[in-house]
Amino acid sequence: MALWKPLYAMVWLAFLQIVIIVMPRFTLYLIDLHALLGLIILGLAHYNNVKMKLTEAPNRLKRITKATAILATVQIVFGLILYANLRMNVSVPLVEAIVFIHIVIALAIITQAASVATAYDMWEDHEYEPTKK
Repeated sequence: MALWKPLYAMVWLAFLQIVIIVMPRFTLYLIDLHALLGLIILGLAHYNNVKMKLTEAPNRLKRITKATAILATVQIVFGLILYANLRMNVSVPLVEAIVFIHIVIALAIITQAASVATAYDMWEDHEYEPTKK
């Protein structure tokens, strides 16, 4: 499969995940869907990282893809804490801070994923040629 496909899939899944979480009637079933999408995004982030390493793409894209995979892993840890708080009624101290960090990381993931997807797509199609100085 062409690498641009899972790169863009991750962007759209992250977007869908954010849309789900801000819905006015947020239900427990949406929490489960949000968690499932998070696991898929985690898998895609690591898949994209492995596949990107095998390309001749610029090192900057490889570093951003690796950082995105790391953020996705950290995101799952915070997500599990929040899931336990919401679905399993586990009392979590500082839950507001964890929610804030979870949101910030989600925004970083979608930003970096979109950046890499677009840049890789342009690089692969040779749409960008650096200017000579």
